[in-house]
Amino acid sequence: MKSIIKFLFLGLVLIFIIIGGIFIGYKSLISPVSNDTSLIEVDISDGSSLKSAARLLEEKNLIKNETAFLIYAKINSLENIKSGSYSLNKSQNVEEILQILNKGSKPIGIKITIPEGYEIRNIAEKLESAGITDFDSFISDTSNVDLYKSQYPYLNLPEVKSLEGFLFPDTYYISKEATNEQIIKMFLDRFSEVYEEQQLESKIQESGLNINEFITLASIVEREAVKKEERPIIAGIFYNRLSIQMPLQSCATVQYILKERKPVLSIADTKIDSPYNTYLIKGLPPAPIASPGLDAILATSNPQQTKFLYFVAKGDGGHEFSETYEQHLQAKKKYLGE
Repeated sequence: MKSIIKFLFLGLVLIFIIIGGIFIGYKSLISPVSNDTSLIEVDISDGSSLKSAARLLEEKNLIKNETAFLIYAKINSLENIKSGSYSLNKSQNVEEILQILNKGSKPIGIKITIPEGYEIRNIAEKLESAGITDFDSFISDTSNVDLYKSQYPYLNLPEVKSLEGFLFPDTYYISKEATNEQIIKMFLDRFSEVYEEQQLESKIQESGLNINEFITLASIVEREAVKKEERPIIAGIFYNRLSIQMPLQSCATVQYILKERKPVLSIADTKIDSPYNTYLIKGLPPAPIASPGLDAILATSNPQQTKFLYFVAKGDGGHEFSETYEQHLQAKKKYLGE
């Protein structure tokens, strides 16, 4: 009996030692990284999750451990962080940092909203009109993909020769003193966050496409679909066309060639000799034609399974979908008078 009591006592002591060790370790992980009070700038983009913010803070060596940070936020109801630009330092503990992020900061810089479906040239125009950078230099710097490949692995495919499609559309606060490289990294960082949060790597593998092809298709879906609920259907139609080697026949890809969003293409437009002319080529164009938003990306990763091969605009933002070419001709006659 005494041996059993002794065994139980030793077991309890061991449990307390383990719990004490975990507690001490946890306390250490939420303590300041160092006594360094030098300010470090941290930008939390609109829509960023607490997990992505924690990862960023750990990368900047402002916290010791991402998991301990998330646990502390959960236990203390400090998960409601706000976007903005923050000046933090390594002498602040996890509680102090979370209190600051939950309170929010006054945005630093000019508020710039990049809409879904913008091309790089549209982004450059918007930045130039805000007095942040000039059009030509921004266009030139977005062509230097090699500068960003080491930090953003999804750019490593040889066919990725531009950042078109990877500058994620969102709202940003950009300083007039920011360099093109800093601005571009803001856009790419946001794309990286979405890429990880939505687990795109596995979804892209399931689609049978590589990331350049996937974002290319998502950009076409973005430009072709107006209504959110129709995007999975239109994505499914394009997958159907690809599966039978039918040309995508996307007006948006021809508009990209023209650098003009013509409401109606001419016959001559559809005969332009270009790898982006999906009326002439089979398969996808060589690269994205715009920056797809989250809805288009999700639609492309989870297309609706149908037998539709055709769609025609009804004039109200919606489309009429058809399985056969004869049905499509009837829909065109109905809505376009052709």
